[in-house]
Formats: sequence, C-alpha cells, structure tokens
Amino acid sequence: MPHHALEIMLTRPLSPTALLRAARVLPLAANHDATRLMALVPAKAPPPTGQPAVYATGSAHGCRST
Repeated sequence: MPHHALEIMLTRPLSPTALLRAARVLPLAANHDATRLMALVPAKAPPPTGQPAVYATGSAHGCRST
C-alpha cells in the first residue's frame, strides 16, 4: 500500500504533553524544538470530482467545512 509523508509546520512549539497526546492518534516524529512534525499516512483514492480535498480529509478528522 502506498504512503504519503505528511509534514506539519507549527508557529509555536508543542508542549511535551500535547505531543504525546497527538502521537496516540498518529505516530509522529518531531524536530528538536517540536515546531515541525512528520508522519506517514496511508495513501487513499482522491476525492470525487467537484468535492474539495479539504472537505474530504477534514470529515475524516471530525472537522466541519464552512
């Protein structure tokens, strides 16, 4: 199964507690000051034509589109 590398850049460092809490949901690797996170996620089929990608990924994480 193919995977995608997901990089998350934060404006503020995560606290150790927040990093541990986030790592329970998805295995993460953090840089030395916890402002950049990396994760491998399974690749899925693209969203249906006409549906925004943000809506397709956000619904899987409990987000609502505006």
